[in-house]
Amino acid sequence: MFEGEKLHIYVKLLADEKIKQALKRFYYQQCKALVEKSTSSYQSNFKTKPRSIRISDSKTTWGTCDSKQRLTFNWRLAMAPREVIDYVVVHEMCHIIHLNHYRSFWRLVGKIMPDYKEKKDWLALSNWKMIV
Repeated sequence: MFEGEKLHIYVKLLADEKIKQALKRFYYQQCKALVEKSTSSYQSNFKTKPRSIRISDSKTTWGTCDSKQRLTFNWRLAMAPREVIDYVVVHEMCHIIHLNHYRSFWRLVGKIMPDYKEKKDWLALSNWKMIV
């Protein structure tokens, strides 16, 4: 439950694992909502829509796009600033057009989000903070 800017979690037993699971469920839900909002916001830059949006517990990636245009995002993104979430969404949406990291892919990312490198750097430097 939120009280101002504080999140209160109530559990029957004070057990670290129960608290972690409650936080994880919360972040999954938040991530789904944030990613869907961001996808909607940037959709006008693309002719094709993603077929689906899923949230995962990946240990190695922030997001993925497969050849069937399904986007998957790491739930930990919910802990990142909004503009960083937007960068990961734009990055994965660009993969709908370019399923690689060639120059044309990065040009498209830069056209939509000229300051994407700052967001990419933030993720590289701050990912260790986004843990439960």
